[in-house]
Amino acid sequence: MSIYLVYKTTNLSNGKYYIGKHKCQSLDDGYLGSGTLLKAAVAKYGRENFEREVLATFPTEHESYDYEQTIVTEALVTDP
Repeated sequence: MSIYLVYKTTNLSNGKYYIGKHKCQSLDDGYLGSGTLLKAAVAKYGRENFEREVLATFPTEHESYDYEQTIVTEALVTDP
């Protein structure tokens, strides 16, 4: 059975973070995110300098998408 989660991956070196959603079978799958900038940051700083926090879990993708939309606001996106 799939789990849909909304997560926050934080760069422990500089405090920058990414919020996203992910479909998985296990909460401990080690997934940090798949964005180009995030992958580049992991390559630069090392995986050990990143931490993923599960913000919420959902039984359906639609519910996770709706929750993500409440978190990722215009103010969050434009915050340096």
